[in-house]
Amino acid sequence: MAYKIAVFGSAAGCNEEINNIVFELGKTIAKNNCILITGGCGGIPQIAAKGAVSIGGKTIAFSPGRCKEEHINKHRFPTEGYSDFEFVPENYPYADNVFAARKYRNVSSCFYCDAGIIVSGRIGTLNEFTILYDIGKTIGVLRGTGGITSLLPEVIKTSNKKTDAEIIYDSNPKYLIEKIIKELEKK
Repeated sequence: MAYKIAVFGSAAGCNEEINNIVFELGKTIAKNNCILITGGCGGIPQIAAKGAVSIGGKTIAFSPGRCKEEHINKHRFPTEGYSDFEFVPENYPYADNVFAARKYRNVSSCFYCDAGIIVSGRIGTLNEFTILYDIGKTIGVLRGTGGITSLLPEVIKTSNKKTDAEIIYDSNPKYLIEKIIKELEKK
């Protein structure tokens, strides 16, 4: 079975060292015959997607746009590294609202994936984490990447909400993917 593994992280990207790790993360997802899912933006998600496609992997970008033209022109999102797109439906009543369309995309990509990986990140990545956590997904956290990843243990403790989510921490992309796949195979 081809698992769908999402990579969520800052559209602003990170430093070169972390970007290289994220590229390897994307390649590792593809090497394990998994489909890489992202929110279709630049930065961390696109770097992972480029890693996956560099070895022939499949990537799906969940765009906040209703079509590729909106993806590029309205949201100023890239297309390089993405082999397929899922767009916001034409009849979504808030499709013209950039913020609503981006949250629609977050919720949709979180439900679509089998597991999500959190890398660095800011408020949008925290939103994706809380959705994944709330709906009980398998969540990988790439340690050592900064951003919200260092805050997640405290967020979970403070929220005091038990869900079916399984959170896996590792600083090595290869080991993180191996652990995630083992967890998915149990389900």
